[in-house]
Amino acid sequence: MAGRVIVVGGGGFGRELMCWVEDCAAAGSLPALAGFIDDKPDELPAYAPRLGSVQDYQPEEGDLLALAIAKPAVKRRVTGLLKDRGARFAQVIHPSTTVVRTATLGEGVVMCPQTMLMPDSRVGDFVTILNFSGVGHDSVVGDYTTFSSLCDVTGNVTVGADVFVGAGARLLPGITVGDGALIGAGATVVRSVKPGNTVYVAPPKTLKTMGAGSVRDSETGDA
Repeated sequence: MAGRVIVVGGGGFGRELMCWVEDCAAAGSLPALAGFIDDKPDELPAYAPRLGSVQDYQPEEGDLLALAIAKPAVKRRVTGLLKDRGARFAQVIHPSTTVVRTATLGEGVVMCPQTMLMPDSRVGDFVTILNFSGVGHDSVVGDYTTFSSLCDVTGNVTVGADVFVGAGARLLPGITVGDGALIGAGATVVRSVKPGNTVYVAPPKTLKTMGAGSVRDSETGDA
């Protein structure tokens, strides 16, 4: 396949996306990976070729960019900067992903291994869906939203733009999550969330601490 794929962002997610792009190239759905653009020269390990910075990148014919950025606001800023120069963005749909024929998805969507889009779901531009997450039937997801790993978006859910959903969160049927909301890791959302609001699960508390020299303390090093 002609052209090349360039990953935008060289952090931990960038190195994951490198692997998923390589899987897509092997399956014939994307061109080969050429390298990364990132504004931090020390961000990448030696095995990940850096082609330059985001600030300096100029698109070449055949280039497709794969967006390895999770924070919605940063995604929006970086894609705007690059699209103003004429950059084109790939849909990275891992071969293990399930996208049913009546689902629709926008530009620059990234779907990592074992993710799913169910019947008549609609996913906007630059949505990121990490490993083992899924969007249920008739649900709608706005632009630039990110789902962390193991998220369950059930049926008839509406998720706005620029939403971040933490790992293991669950959105129950029929609710609406407003633009710019933050859903904390592990939260089960049972009612609609207003734009810009944060929903989270209270962090766990230590109920009992074993004394120094106890079996647990000496064998495992746990408090």
